[in-house]
Amino acid sequence: MAKMLTLAALAGDPDRFHLIDVRDAEDFVAAHVTGAVHIPLTELEDRAGELPTVRTPVTICGKGGGRSAEGADILNRLGHPDALWLEGGTFGWLAQNT
Repeated sequence: MAKMLTLAALAGDPDRFHLIDVRDAEDFVAAHVTGAVHIPLTELEDRAGELPTVRTPVTICGKGGGRSAEGADILNRLGHPDALWLEGGTFGWLAQNT
């Protein structure tokens, strides 16, 4: 299983990471982390080639650990061994940073 990135680690060095929100469009529009790119989990495998190689990919979902962990696993399998998922997800980030 892919490794988790803590909210504190993201806050400490945000430019190191490429944030990918893997939720559905409706959820993304309702609330998302500033700078996150929206690639639904169902499209992630087909669109993985769009990810920049200079930053560590970090998948995000609402609470963290469900769809985001699955997304990071997909990216690990597709040649992004450093892909992580975000602890606390969108809601955790927004709670600490708004």
